[in-house]
Amino acid sequence: MIGYPNLWVLAAGLIIVLFLLIALVSPVVIQGHMRRDGDNDDIEIKFKAIFGLLRYKMKIGSIDFSGKAIRLHEHLIGTSIGMSSKDEKHDEIDKDRVMAGIDKFKHAAALTNNLSKWTKGTLAKVKLEEWKWSSSVGTGDAMWTAMATGALWSVKTTTLGVLSQFVKLKAEPKVDIKPVYAQPCFTTEWSCIAKIGFGNAVMAGIQLLIRLKKAKEGVQAWRSLLFKA
Repeated sequence: MIGYPNLWVLAAGLIIVLFLLIALVSPVVIQGHMRRDGDNDDIEIKFKAIFGLLRYKMKIGSIDFSGKAIRLHEHLIGTSIGMSSKDEKHDEIDKDRVMAGIDKFKHAAALTNNLSKWTKGTLAKVKLEEWKWSSSVGTGDAMWTAMATGALWSVKTTTLGVLSQFVKLKAEPKVDIKPVYAQPCFTTEWSCIAKIGFGNAVMAGIQLLIRLKKAKEGVQAWRSLLFKA
């Protein structure tokens, strides 16, 4: 017969195992929202996992195009099992930084064993449950407005076509473009919700680490790309 102390240990172990199983089948939810109206910008990306116990939000309140650089004002908020952290920073992206980032990515990708196969396999497990993209465009001239509208339709349909080759579309995408003939203007608003199983995300991370370990400089290259770009 199992004693009371051992019974409590067994019960606690079963609860932990049950929690882990539920966590593995729970989805990682990624929500993105972007809006640009004239010079006003609003970009927000949210990550949520294990039924909201893990949360992360990145919000870009403003994007300033000045000279040869782009200045970003970012808010970063993270929550992990009741503990939260906040960070606010100003970032600047110029041509040299973009080129350096591209070179670092090429170097990191070259050191990762079959990165394209891993990327396709991971994206195949992603379910896109919402995709909305509406825009208004006007140039002040009817002919140029019609051409700009057509070009924007081409960009949006091409983006959806490429996206559908990699992820599973679980809902009908909503895309809209309104031409404005009376005055020059450009507004656009985009939102999406994507999900991937927490277990699939964990396995993808483990597989990526295994691929990185096959190259001596793989981990260092990706660390440099993500945290020192």
